[in-house]
Amino acid sequence: MPAAIAYPELYSCGVKLDDDHLGPMKESVASEGAETLRDRMDRDGYLLLRGLLDTDKVLSARRRVLQQLQDEGQLDPSVPMMEGKARPDSKLFFNPEFAKKENNPELQELLYAPDGELMQFFESFLGGEVAHFTYTWLRCITGKATPSHCDIVYMGRGTRRLYTAWVPLGRAHFENGGLCVLEDSHKNERLQKTYGARDVDSYCINRENDPAKTANGLNGWLTEDANRIRRQLGQRWLVSEYEPGDIVIFCMDLVHGGLDNRSDKLRLSSDSRYQLASEPIDERWIGENPVGTSAAGKRGRVC
Repeated sequence: MPAAIAYPELYSCGVKLDDDHLGPMKESVASEGAETLRDRMDRDGYLLLRGLLDTDKVLSARRRVLQQLQDEGQLDPSVPMMEGKARPDSKLFFNPEFAKKENNPELQELLYAPDGELMQFFESFLGGEVAHFTYTWLRCITGKATPSHCDIVYMGRGTRRLYTAWVPLGRAHFENGGLCVLEDSHKNERLQKTYGARDVDSYCINRENDPAKTANGLNGWLTEDANRIRRQLGQRWLVSEYEPGDIVIFCMDLVHGGLDNRSDKLRLSSDSRYQLASEPIDERWIGENPVGTSAAGKRGRVC
């Protein structure tokens, strides 16, 4: 039996993760072939692929984000821009505007160029023509990270064979955090039939003051206490450190979240979504100006 790994203290949303219920993420290699990787996705719910993306392209996308932040006066001018140290009064967390085509062509090329590493990977992995969401999630994390959740509650109006690609735009080590996933949580049928059957933009027309009807709606999080959801579902939180070019791809039903950034530098990352073009796609996240989880994306139903 392999020796237990000694991790530093890791936090998510201010909660210290239980040391005796942590484990390493398994690594995969794109050259293993699509069939092997599909089997692994079914088994583990995710693929950690080291060095899949071109490092220079990743850093070019990072530079563009940081340049925008510097132009807005959000960065500490006494530190080199590429280190990404935010000013103490900066208000950063979720900043999708820094990922838009007109603001970051480098990131758009990295994620969506038809002949790029990522789109070519998905064409092989999915076995057909690939479609992707137009909307790109971009985060500039300075402290507490994203709470535990599954993606299906935000984007479940199309195919369930939809995959998230989490791309760190720079180094994401334990000090500044990164993605963590809850082992085997994508196999929990009870979770899928309860929480996983929700749509954060679906509201009850016959219920007064349904919070899902408002523009902000429901946040879709499971909990901010990562230890609590781990105890409820079992298994371990799986963690890793990441270098530019690494990527994690995971399915809609995998419980995941972020590790807090306890450094004085920003952690930058993007989330993008991919599926077969032949399958239904969630209309909230495509087009020139995706409506997302705004009032325009709401859907009423009788409860």
